[in-house]
Amino acid sequence: HRPWLYKKQFDAIFCDERYSVIEASTKSGKTVGCMVWITEKVLAGKEGQNFWWIAPIYGTAEIAYRRLKNAVPKELYTANGSALTITFLNGATLWFKGGDKPDSLYGEDVYAAVIDEASRCKEEVWHAVRSTLTATRGHIRIIGNVKGRKNWAYQLARKAESGVPNWRFSKITAHDAIEGGVLEDDEIREAKRDLPDQIFKELYLAEPSDDQGNPFGIDAIYKCVAPMSNKEPVCWGWDLA
Repeated sequence: HRPWLYKKQFDAIFCDERYSVIEASTKSGKTVGCMVWITEKVLAGKEGQNFWWIAPIYGTAEIAYRRLKNAVPKELYTANGSALTITFLNGATLWFKGGDKPDSLYGEDVYAAVIDEASRCKEEVWHAVRSTLTATRGHIRIIGNVKGRKNWAYQLARKAESGVPNWRFSKITAHDAIEGGVLEDDEIREAKRDLPDQIFKELYLAEPSDDQGNPFGIDAIYKCVAPMSNKEPVCWGWDLA
């Protein structure tokens, strides 16, 4: 039986689109929901087919491996802790991989995949995983917190948000998770008190912060930008850093 998922979590992950990019609050259920999704994909697979869970580093992939292994009835699978694989009774295998060496991700045919903590993964991870889905036309879920604007995951989310066919974008905030019964309101209020505003917005509201090296805010910089002049310059500044 499928574990219970709240509506916004379910709609973002179990959508029909092949590509789903989810920017979400920490602890909002994106990882657990994708564990359910990828497990169902594996159970619907066939002997010899491979499915992937990719995290930024090996250690993070190992955490997901342990969580999923402990959640699934032991009579349904055989686990290999050295290789971080779970092979189900139908002969399909779920691999848990770190993305710290993207070149190692090429070559396999993958039937479905999850890229976890995508904003903390190298862009080359996406390139590699996308190539493994080519022959199978496999589906993928790309999930993570927002971490600024200058990363591939943020740009890919904007592509999905623009309405490209077969792509879906979803945003799940801490308030959505509270409404879904996953988080408590007082815990989020406490986190807001404890954390810098820009960190809280990224981790809990899925809102990108301005450049941390910019003390004025991005809007102030935009207001200083004007059309390029064709007149002779009379002064200029140098930013030696």
